[in-house]
Amino acid sequence: MARLRLRTQLLVANLLIICALLGAILLVVRHTVRSEISQGVASGTNASLVAFENVQQQRDLQLSRTAAMLSELPTLKALMTTRDALTVQDASESFWKLAGTQLFVLAAPSAQILGFHSAKPEWNAAEAQTNLTKSLEQREDAAWWYGGGRLYRVSLRTITAGEGVDARQLGILAVGYEVDTAVAQQLALVSGSQIALTADDRIIASTISKPEEAGFSAMLQAGTAELAQNRELRIAGNPYQIAYSMIHEGAPASVKCYVMMSLDPAYAFIDRLNRTILILGISAVALAALLLGFVSKTITRPLDNLVAAVRALAKGDYTYSITPRGSSEVAELGESFSKMRSELQAAEERRFATERVAAFGRAATSISHDLRHYLAAVVANAEFLYEAEKLRINRDEVYSEIRTASEQMTDLLDSLRELARVEVSISPMPASLSQTIRRAVDAVRARPELRGMEVAISPIGDMDGTFDAKKIERAFFNLILNACEASLPVHGRVCVEIKTVQDSFEVRVTDGGAGVAEAVRSTLFDPFVSFGKTNGTGLGLAIVSKIVHDHRGAVSVEKTSDAGTTFLVKFPRVANVEGVRPALVS
Repeated sequence: MARLRLRTQLLVANLLIICALLGAILLVVRHTVRSEISQGVASGTNASLVAFENVQQQRDLQLSRTAAMLSELPTLKALMTTRDALTVQDASESFWKLAGTQLFVLAAPSAQILGFHSAKPEWNAAEAQTNLTKSLEQREDAAWWYGGGRLYRVSLRTITAGEGVDARQLGILAVGYEVDTAVAQQLALVSGSQIALTADDRIIASTISKPEEAGFSAMLQAGTAELAQNRELRIAGNPYQIAYSMIHEGAPASVKCYVMMSLDPAYAFIDRLNRTILILGISAVALAALLLGFVSKTITRPLDNLVAAVRALAKGDYTYSITPRGSSEVAELGESFSKMRSELQAAEERRFATERVAAFGRAATSISHDLRHYLAAVVANAEFLYEAEKLRINRDEVYSEIRTASEQMTDLLDSLRELARVEVSISPMPASLSQTIRRAVDAVRARPELRGMEVAISPIGDMDGTFDAKKIERAFFNLILNACEASLPVHGRVCVEIKTVQDSFEVRVTDGGAGVAEAVRSTLFDPFVSFGKTNGTGLGLAIVSKIVHDHRGAVSVEKTSDAGTTFLVKFPRVANVEGVRPALVS
């Protein structure tokens, strides 16, 4: 998993902190505003309920005054002395109109109704008689009359004649008004809320819509409306804050008034508040991201430069420079890095110089040793040739040894010249690769220390091609010699696998050595690079690389481990000298 950059970590950490703090603050603000709104709505609902009760008291007082005024009229008293129902019924109509009420009842002292007038024909004298009897039994001056699904507020007065001990009761007067939608609307207008009046949990009058009335009626029947005192309740999907007051409890019906304040304005305000909070939050986070991005970039830019310098140093680039800047700690770190890089560069240059001198020294020693060996052979055989007649030596054999030594010295010098030559110098001719490699193997095994080495050759496919057989033989001589020397201490066996793949040769040389060290893998084919050999000059693999590149091929370490190393050589079956890029030798 990739690590996050310091700038990203700093930015993300600060943004998370800002988001957490900002979110907490906005949530507190939202909760506080919502609580204030809820308290305001609850207070408004209670105030509406108080206003309704005050209006109801005023209406009761007005109704009581009307009843008191009518009961003191002499004409009404004279009418009640007749005790004749028909006379009272006909003559009381004018008094009903004078009262201006929706219900007008005159009854005898025995509670029998003599005159009955109602604005709603659906409500008859029988229902009025029942309610009047109950009111008289309970000695009510103001009563709620209920019947036939209609509710009336009624004020009762006794009609008397005379005063003091001479006073006698002439009858009973009851006036009232029906509690209907018009009354509910008046009450709602005063209270500033919606009103629903119920009798025995049945809606008598309300100012809410029909769908809401149906939903509220279902709640009344289920008994959930009473549980919503000063709480939020959804009626037909619309939110309301509800409070209720018990107006009358007992016979003929329990009358309640529900005051419902709509929460739509409050919710609309909360929605606007939420959008505002969201916009402010996003804007604050975006602004914070920009500012933090700028600040974090300013803080981490010196560290980025330092990281780039470290990467350049890891790639071997000692010329990448940085200017220490930023905080004192970062600047001090940059100065320390610059000093370290300069010291490493100087140490690397000294190491390269030391290694190159050592390599040249080893090469000179080896070349000098080989040349001395070949020259000694030439001088010795020359003396033998001079004394051939005395010593009776075969001149042809002596001459052959002198020629062999001369050719070996020439090959050594050619190898050095081959490495120093920049241009391509091969002479392709038809030849067999397997035979060429066998000659190289024979030359390797001709060495006394390698005569017991087992070298297995496995040719696969057509071995004929066009290449410089002499130089390819020299290349594989060096490669196989290197493999044999690496295998001697561990496992005396070398495998050479020759394959024809389309128009190319692939040769794999596998030894049983301890593997190629990591330190020299990248420079293994450079001149004067040697590893694990006491007298190695570092020319063998460099000559292999030069010859294979001249044939437009490539040589590489295919795999290496402590169980052995496999070198892979690839070059075309038909070498084309034209257009060949010379291999540069460092």
